Amino acid sequence: MSYQHGKHPVPKRIVIGILQALSTMGAAGWLATPATAQDTQPIQRVEITGSSIKRLAAETALPVQTITRADIEKSSVTTAAELLSKVSANTAALTDGASFSDIAGQRGFNGANLRGIGVSSTLVLLNGRRLANFASPGGNAGVDLNAIPSAAIDRVEVLKDGASAIYGTDAIGGVINFITRRNYEGGEANVYYADTEHGGARKATATLSGGIGNLETDRYNVLAVFDYQDTTSLRSSQRKWIGSAYQPDINLDSGSSNTFPANVRRTRADGTTATGPRLNPSAPTCNPPATVYAPDSFVGPTACMYDYMQDTELFPESRRVSLLTRGQFALDKDTTLYGEFLVNETKTTYRISALTVSGEIYPLNGQYYPHQLITTNKTPLVVNMRLTEGGPRTNEIDATATRLVVGAKGIALGWDYDAALNHSVNKVDDHYIDGYVRTSLFDAAFARGVINPFGPSGPEGQALLAEAKINDPSRRSRGTTDSFDIKATRDLFAMAGGNAAIALGAEYRREKMRFTPSALLAAGEIRGEGEATPFSGGRNVKAVYAELNLPLLASVEAQLALRHDRYNDVGSTTNPKVGVRWNPMKQVVVRGSYGTGFRAPSLADLYGPVRLGQANGIYNDPLGCIVVGGIDNTENPDYCGLQPDKLRGGSASLRPEESKQFSLGVVLEPHRDITLSLDYWRIKKTDVIVSPEGSYFTDPVSNAAYIIRDVPDPALPGIPGKILSIDSRLRNIGALETSGADLGISWRPRPTPFGKFGVSLNGTYVNEYKTREAADGPEVSALGVYTNDQIVQRWRHTLSLDYDRGPVSVTLQQTYLSGYRDQNLLADGSVHRVDSYSLLDLSGGYQITRALKLRAGIKNLLDKNPPRSNQLFSFAVGFDPSYTDPRGRQFYGSLAYAFR
Repeated sequence: MSYQHGKHPVPKRIVIGILQALSTMGAAGWLATPATAQDTQPIQRVEITGSSIKRLAAETALPVQTITRADIEKSSVTTAAELLSKVSANTAALTDGASFSDIAGQRGFNGANLRGIGVSSTLVLLNGRRLANFASPGGNAGVDLNAIPSAAIDRVEVLKDGASAIYGTDAIGGVINFITRRNYEGGEANVYYADTEHGGARKATATLSGGIGNLETDRYNVLAVFDYQDTTSLRSSQRKWIGSAYQPDINLDSGSSNTFPANVRRTRADGTTATGPRLNPSAPTCNPPATVYAPDSFVGPTACMYDYMQDTELFPESRRVSLLTRGQFALDKDTTLYGEFLVNETKTTYRISALTVSGEIYPLNGQYYPHQLITTNKTPLVVNMRLTEGGPRTNEIDATATRLVVGAKGIALGWDYDAALNHSVNKVDDHYIDGYVRTSLFDAAFARGVINPFGPSGPEGQALLAEAKINDPSRRSRGTTDSFDIKATRDLFAMAGGNAAIALGAEYRREKMRFTPSALLAAGEIRGEGEATPFSGGRNVKAVYAELNLPLLASVEAQLALRHDRYNDVGSTTNPKVGVRWNPMKQVVVRGSYGTGFRAPSLADLYGPVRLGQANGIYNDPLGCIVVGGIDNTENPDYCGLQPDKLRGGSASLRPEESKQFSLGVVLEPHRDITLSLDYWRIKKTDVIVSPEGSYFTDPVSNAAYIIRDVPDPALPGIPGKILSIDSRLRNIGALETSGADLGISWRPRPTPFGKFGVSLNGTYVNEYKTREAADGPEVSALGVYTNDQIVQRWRHTLSLDYDRGPVSVTLQQTYLSGYRDQNLLADGSVHRVDSYSLLDLSGGYQITRALKLRAGIKNLLDKNPPRSNQLFSFAVGFDPSYTDPRGRQFYGSLAYAFR
């Protein structure tokens, strides 16, 4: 049994896993002894995310947003990342579009970010237990949403409250628990196809689900879900709305002086230093996508600039294969054994513009020397070129997530218990497959003058270029999480509002991470990439926790929780939580909570090697870019307009981030058809781990220990030496404070002769979002302002209008994000506002027969383009790819057949 698509066959181990699951179904059915079902079943208590105590679902007063399977189908999302884009509390998440900007880091990573306080502060669970974090080291540590098998999801519970007292680290912003189908019987086959109106980003999926056995009557149940997804890429040339990298009306100028044909400058007498204007043999018309648009003083009609936005990809090509199997077997009425196996393989291909070659010297005797361009004063040339002959830079990311859980649950000695072993692995291989060259071979060929910077190279140059090109598995990362956890709950004693209940739990967890660069990457032999250092790290975590549920009165319930975690590398932490629910009348629930939290530094934060890079911004040195002692130093490039080198990397001395969370909310049911909820929340983080940069230039005196300077220039009395570099290694000096409110509205009127109608709204209003880069530094408001490489909009919502009549269902859904202040001012110093972003999706379903269902729809119904932005952090410019969708209007259809 196999499925072949080009050169990407379905992995053999997944096929074997399917066969094993099917054989397990048959064996279980043959061995099981039927049990007699009771005529009446008790009301089942369930565990709700945010508490370890099982309770009736109607009793919970936690701020939990539940997304059902029906909601998922109506939204027609096919991945966990797409699903969470509909959750208003999920702000500044990592997406496929944003990952293009991380050219040498966490490519292929999609991460959730509740409250916008960091991917590392949102805990993502699968069936209440952890998965290994995305292995590739970088500034974000979290579960890759690509590893979640969306086809197997029954519902998603989003706890929009801190939960470190229950779950431990990562749960400051909240918890997202993906819950798969359980005790499923029968089978289902589903196919889905989507295409865009303007081309690119075509998607096809196929899903096969099967379950056999009833846990209550047969004493067993086995479920298997297989899912395959194939998405094509989207190039910038396929979207007419994509603007230039130079848009002066919004003060955007991010073109590159590395062009093809190359820009060149003469060399001075030393043979290396450039002098004179830039020249280009294709100017003034320039070879597209180059142009002479840039107003920079060094570029004129004799040189060109490269418009890379006309020659890149906006959305990656990907293939995803996943298999989830889950089995349960009841030993007796009090004991059930269970196991769960997940494997997910995602292959994502990223292509960007061709490699840049900057500062190389082309010899005077080179066979391609532009004598027709430089007729006098001929010298060797300093070249700024783009290696178009080498093709686009292309990376293929293979990310494999596996998880095996085996456990037992049941009742013993009056306790309801659940214990399991969890082995979870995430592997990421970043292959450099095209467009890159080996530095030493290329530089030697270029120095001989056989590589043509101005056109096609001859046979010798082509041969040397082919020899220099690499296909190298350059970055290999592996992360492992092994854990054992046990929890037990029981009623304690009667109280005025019912029985008090307790939950006790313990967990032992071992985390490991290893990063291994290839020999070429470690030696700095991949042109355009710095040297990479291998590193590894590990930690042990021990935790115990207790939770009490106290129904003080019929209308008042209290939740008390306390958890102690001990890390062998960053110490111990104890975190409490207090929650209260007050039900003064049937139609009103008032709820509130207070707790503390923490986030341990990731293994990459602790053990990531120190490396030398370049500052993100351009700064003035306040101690040198001044007029002092009659000396005007305000135009000295050694002190003004700086972009210095900086040390970056981890630190073994990092401590956990700490937090305090508070929430207060009310749920109202003014009419039996209407439910309203409003929850205020506030989070304050201290000891935030940051890589400081800007504060060094706003307060260079206090940060003098982290600024490396040259010796003072005697010609500039009173001015310190120029800045050589800054030390931006990670430190616990930051702070963050944010607050806001979540609004929920649900209106489900009674059926009418014309059908059933429904309206639901989930929105988040952010009241404040303030950050500090240093403990004693100034507060900076990042609310509605592009700051810190992200945007936190003041208001986000998802609004759904539903209609059902007989076999027909229709949903119109709006996703809305408010506008904000752009990253950069306009040329006249005024503020540029990015427009609000609103998408409409229309979907409809038709139950053809009892077993066959058709669904079709249009995403981005009005073909809305992303709003214009002058942000410069992302590789794609002119818009912000971190939250917008460049695909435009999409048409899709799906067909599902259920068999019993």
